[in-house]
Amino acid sequence: MKVDFFIVGAPKSGTTSLYHYLNQHQDICMSLIKEPNYFSSEELNDQGLYYKAKVISKLEFYHKIFIKEKDHQLLGEASVSYLFYQNVPLKIYKYNPNAKIIIILRNPIERAHSHYLMDYRLGHTKISLDSILNDSSVKDHALLYQQYIELGFYYNQVKRYIDVFGHNNVCVMLYDKLKENNEQLTNNILRFLNVDLNNDINFKIPYNRSKSSTNKIIQKLYSLTFIRKSVSFLFPNIIISYINKIFFNNKENSLSTRLEDKLYNLYSEDILLLEKMLKIDLSSWKR
Repeated sequence: MKVDFFIVGAPKSGTTSLYHYLNQHQDICMSLIKEPNYFSSEELNDQGLYYKAKVISKLEFYHKIFIKEKDHQLLGEASVSYLFYQNVPLKIYKYNPNAKIIIILRNPIERAHSHYLMDYRLGHTKISLDSILNDSSVKDHALLYQQYIELGFYYNQVKRYIDVFGHNNVCVMLYDKLKENNEQLTNNILRFLNVDLNNDINFKIPYNRSKSSTNKIIQKLYSLTFIRKSVSFLFPNIIISYINKIFFNNKENSLSTRLEDKLYNLYSEDILLLEKMLKIDLSSWKR
């Protein structure tokens, strides 16, 4: 038994939506746990990240989260921690040298801001993004800087996968394309995986959208993991959508021009290197 493909990142770039779209395909079996983090379990446990994410560290348990309905189904998973950590590509290659790698990249400035807002709303940090950028003395600075800033330096992260698996086995897509036409992007990935297109996939349901509430009590309840999981387990999607419409908005607060300039100065060279390596147009990320 071998997992056939891996959605390795980037965080806050639409990987949850892609996971659910692919999981509806008759020839694909996605892991029961969206992010098992098996190949990054050592790094995550060493760092003690504050997310308390599910980490599977034994192969026998890892394989148990894949339950095929048909023998011919491809097995896939989506652990976005796999993109950042240096040794993960080689770990996956040793496990399955024929694996296919899928990467979705988002404008690193937007990604940093979106990731920060999510963590702020969930109560993982109360430190301003500006302080994280400029003050190394703030609590948990190294982890916070890694999560919001370092994860956006894509060039070396993507290059590691291309060096290990080759261009033909690494599919890099842009988050903007997912937003513009999620069906078209998913179909491109299905072609990359060499499976037939599927007209039965529901592309209308939004997954893992950023949201906040002006009601402080609702926002506090939303920040509690067991409350969010209980709601997801107890109520169908139609009820959850209704709750979201009443109590939450999906708009992200705008980033200040000053902070945006700082982030662009950090990422500009990396964007140019990435653009050249992938031979794609990243002008929408530039100024």
